[in-house]
Amino acid sequence: MAKKAVGFIKLHVAGGQANPAPPVGPALGAHGVNIMEFCKQFNAKTA
Repeated sequence: MAKKAVGFIKLHVAGGQANPAPPVGPALGAHGVNIMEFCKQFNAKTA
């Protein structure tokens, strides 16, 4: 079961190029998002 959304983050990231470095990492980490899992899933779906 998916978790309920608790916030909204708007980022511009090229497909397959998300990494935990700024600006992605700090933006997601501040909201409690698992940064590495997000990057893996994002890159897999957009590569």
